[in-house]
Amino acid sequence: MHKYHQILVIMLFINVSACVITYKAPTPKVNDLFEQPLTRQTIKLHENNNNSYFPGADSHDNVLYYLDMGMLHFHAGNIHKSNILLSQAERAIENNFTKSITQYASSFILDDRMLTYNAEEYEDIYLNVFKALNYFQQNNVDAAGVELRRVNEKLNVLQDKYDKMADQINHFSDVRKTKRKVKAERINFYNSALSRYLSSIYYQFEKQYDEARIDIQHACAAFNQQRSMYNFNKPRYLTVLYQCLTRNRPRTCFKSKKEKLHLIAFAGRTPEKIAKTYYIVSKKNFIIIARNQNGSDRMDIIPWPGIKPGYFFKFSLPHMKKRPDRVKKIVAYINKTPVRLEKLEDLAKVAIETFNVKKNMIYLKTIVRATVKGLIAANIKKNIGNKKQKKKNLFEALFFEGQKAMVDIAMSATENADLRMSSFFPAEAYSGSVSVPPGSYHVKIVYYDCYNKPIQVKNLGKHIVSKDGLNLIQSSYYDMY
Repeated sequence: MHKYHQILVIMLFINVSACVITYKAPTPKVNDLFEQPLTRQTIKLHENNNNSYFPGADSHDNVLYYLDMGMLHFHAGNIHKSNILLSQAERAIENNFTKSITQYASSFILDDRMLTYNAEEYEDIYLNVFKALNYFQQNNVDAAGVELRRVNEKLNVLQDKYDKMADQINHFSDVRKTKRKVKAERINFYNSALSRYLSSIYYQFEKQYDEARIDIQHACAAFNQQRSMYNFNKPRYLTVLYQCLTRNRPRTCFKSKKEKLHLIAFAGRTPEKIAKTYYIVSKKNFIIIARNQNGSDRMDIIPWPGIKPGYFFKFSLPHMKKRPDRVKKIVAYINKTPVRLEKLEDLAKVAIETFNVKKNMIYLKTIVRATVKGLIAANIKKNIGNKKQKKKNLFEALFFEGQKAMVDIAMSATENADLRMSSFFPAEAYSGSVSVPPGSYHVKIVYYDCYNKPIQVKNLGKHIVSKDGLNLIQSSYYDMY
């Protein structure tokens, strides 16, 4: 029993130490500056808040740091710096993957916050989209094409990644004790309309029109085959282009006497994670999972051979939810000609849906861990109580009470939901296109709220639309309610 007491003390020490060295998530002031939007001031303040944090190879939250700073620089227009940071994030995710497998066992003793953060799946996928957009802005079209192909490669192995995670959890003896076996849900996201649309722009620039046709077909298929992700109307220009491609040669649909100007706009902010608290109530040989401390509002009943009735344990789980945003319509003005941009991808929905695929894995692992640690803590406190009863000295009695309190503190410090995730990915992508003669155009993009009131005007200045040019313009706005 003394051994278990030491374990809890070590757990408390590790968690306290982690809080000292970990990456500091964006503060309310940082978020406020970002949403004004004062992006450069946001970067300066966030860097100052993390001036003692060094995201080295062994850093606990290096992926988070690189993702947040990479996306901040994307929004600020610092495209070279953004791509350096997003590339560092991608390398760290790859390097951390093997490490995360070996660390998984420790998360049955501590909690998921002690694992090296290895990105949510949507972060790993979309970082390549924003790297591609940065390369487009640098006119490095070939590098952009590589990034967009990486998106498809990652989507192709996403299900396998979840399956391996489930196998890892099922391997542990305490999970097998519950007679439960977790299985990764089937993922209904294997094709990104945003990535495919951008890839078609790349192939049009390269004059590989048949490849561009394939990407447009895949973009339309994303809407037709993944309705849970694309539960909004398909952009009209995609439908018109798809219909043209079914009747004509690709070159006929992509080329005309005028030049195609492509428009991409982002709105809103990444979802956020919140913690929800639940309770474990033990009965003879099984445990009840409930929303209330008294065991009412039951959610689940799980076998637990040998457990006695009368134990009560608390635990929390992460839930991902959308942030409300004000943008309901986006219109681009090319000189004075309005072009309505249409929703192409709901990045926030992809984030939530891909996170929810693994919720049952997080759920079972957390319950098993909380129950095992709760039983250890209960036995330690019982042992301390027995020692206290043998003491008549008030000071010694108070000392044992302090030990029991330390056990409670250790349990509280080592059983919390992991709420880490990046903060500055957008929530939605809009797109549109218009055919115009080659020349110089003043471009303005206006973001409207639900009352059709302009809430942000982005004057993007003069843009040259050239024959055989890339002709891609992008913008973003992320104000929240």
